[in-house]
Amino acid sequence: MTRPTTQTGPTIDPNNITVLKVGGAMLTEPRDLDRLADHVNDLSARGRRVVIVHGGGPEISELHRRLDVPFEKRDGLRVTSDEGMDLTVMVLCGAVQNRVVAHLVGRGIEALGVNGVDLGLMRAEPAGEETWGRVGTAPEVAADRLRRLLDAGVTVVLAPVSIGPDGRAINVNADDAAHAVATALEAESLDFVSDVAGVLGTDRSVLPHIGPADLDRLVANGVVRDGMIPKLRAALTAVRLGVGRVRIGDFEAMHSGRATEITTEITTASPAGATARPA
Repeated sequence: MTRPTTQTGPTIDPNNITVLKVGGAMLTEPRDLDRLADHVNDLSARGRRVVIVHGGGPEISELHRRLDVPFEKRDGLRVTSDEGMDLTVMVLCGAVQNRVVAHLVGRGIEALGVNGVDLGLMRAEPAGEETWGRVGTAPEVAADRLRRLLDAGVTVVLAPVSIGPDGRAINVNADDAAHAVATALEAESLDFVSDVAGVLGTDRSVLPHIGPADLDRLVANGVVRDGMIPKLRAALTAVRLGVGRVRIGDFEAMHSGRATEITTEITTASPAGATARPA
């Protein structure tokens, strides 16, 4: 049994914020949850305040299958019916978030689970109801309210369910929520934590940098597809809107201190001569 550790460290700089977007596939195994706790404790010890925006796609899909509720995905995003929205809330605001918060608290981290509906933290417009159902665009974030939670000394665990214009819950892609939160908080860094070392090129090596032109080319060539497309679009938006550093990689790279060697950094332009690194 892992012994709880205490979230301690230097005085917190109010502008030193790291947003972690963690995919649902990385939040099921105790080993991965331990890695998340280790990483949060390390960031806190270095004076950073942390917001974790989490997904839960695999478990949402599994619940749809178990209850025989049909769904489809388009361009890596889930079309969400009214019934599907209920299941999404059950998974994101219930099972996944409770599991993450319980594990972090068990490791001595003062974690608080919220979603975009709580305190009106995130409001989103429909992405196109005829096409997407109850799916929202990148949300407007009440940064002042979110900062008050951080000022209370907690690590915020945020589910991307938001408020729609009709006052009902709306499903926002976690990548879009993460870039919106990082931008609103003027975060120093935004890390998309995945189960891969970074974005892989045609030869399966990690690309050190990706800019806007690279994304178009990689999508056209079929190298980047499915859920990686909205992730990279969200990452590029975050950089364009002023987030200091945006990366995509796995827990091992992020926590080992080798992130600059292994992960993919998102830039506003592709540095000349950039070459892939072995994964």
